[in-house]
Amino acid sequence: MYSTKKSTGHGHVLAVSIAFAGIAISLNIDASGLSLNDVEQLALREDPSVEVLEANRLALDELSVAAEQLPDPLLKVGMVALPTDSFNLGQEAMTQVQFGLVQKFPRGDTRSLTSRQIRQRAEGLDETVRDQKLQIILAVREQFLEILKQQHLANINAKAIAVFADLADIIQDYYATGRVHQEDVFQAAVELAKVEERATRISQQEDRARARLATWISDAAYRNLEGDWPQLSSQSSTTVIKSKLARHPRILALGKYIAASETGVELAREKYKPEFSFDLTYGGRGGTNSDGSSRSDLLSLMMVMDLPLFTSNRQDRVTASRLAESSAARFTRDDVFRRMQSEIDLHAATWQRQQERIELFNRTLLPQAAFSSEASFEAYQSFFGDLTTLLRAQITEFELQLDHARLHAEALKTHARLLYLEGEFK
Repeated sequence: MYSTKKSTGHGHVLAVSIAFAGIAISLNIDASGLSLNDVEQLALREDPSVEVLEANRLALDELSVAAEQLPDPLLKVGMVALPTDSFNLGQEAMTQVQFGLVQKFPRGDTRSLTSRQIRQRAEGLDETVRDQKLQIILAVREQFLEILKQQHLANINAKAIAVFADLADIIQDYYATGRVHQEDVFQAAVELAKVEERATRISQQEDRARARLATWISDAAYRNLEGDWPQLSSQSSTTVIKSKLARHPRILALGKYIAASETGVELAREKYKPEFSFDLTYGGRGGTNSDGSSRSDLLSLMMVMDLPLFTSNRQDRVTASRLAESSAARFTRDDVFRRMQSEIDLHAATWQRQQERIELFNRTLLPQAAFSSEASFEAYQSFFGDLTTLLRAQITEFELQLDHARLHAEALKTHARLLYLEGEFK
């Protein structure tokens, strides 16, 4: 706070103005706070969605092995031609106690094709897992940067509160000596109240960002974070990112689903082939023949097959359905590919303009705003300037600093989105 003595207070205001002319704003945050890399590792370790995908992939791996095996044989036990007048097993020559095995053989290459389709889906889940991890990293980077942005804004705003509070004290001192009117006192108080209210809004936004980050890392989101802007890996050029897009995990996963749907078409065509079953039956007979000899036991072997003769409303329809599903899978991949290409162009252009704006802030806007603020204060001290001009200059300087911090954070978020589209863990 400024002293109530004018000579000391004026020098203090000038010193504060000079100190605020600097562009970089430092944060007093615990140096041992979580780094961006720490947050990423926590999110990957704790997020259950990756574990769900991994478990589903393991399930498909096991199922692909089972799908290639023959169906379990059927055991058949029963009695044939049992006389109902006596229920005597040896009375009639036709009476048998039968034991048999029935083995089915699915149509054509159905087993191997089903196994291949399941493996393709499992491979698709492998790529989906990679894409999910990349999306998690992108999400936590965005929320981490949002928290840092709010902390930078809070730091800048805290300094603004100190300046406007000291300025209000000086104006109050001037009012006591009759140099300024009461309206100036009220105007300074209003500006001070506005920056204090902004501090509350900034805190609210930080709380929201931490709550969103807690989705990924639970209570660790409320720990201190490293205060410096993180250094992200350099992204490739737009041309290189586009050339890698076909190998992006999301596109590769969709490619595996296309392959699985094409296998589904082959499976549908196998339904035009017959399915076979073999029945091996042993029939034991009791009693004796007319010559007194024991009746012989009987062995039967039968083959059963279905006849897919009427295909227009069954096999033809199923095949057409699988072809449509295959086309839909291709259209889906093409649409996602096209949208991701558009996102690359969008984010690359946005990032380029953000870099240009940051350069403009560093080269021109912030230095000129600091100079204007200092000059306005000196003019106000020397009776050549009015309070409105001074306040406008101070407000402009701090708002530019706030905009600069916001722009820096948004540029880093855009950078992170381009790294995601590159499809690599950087």
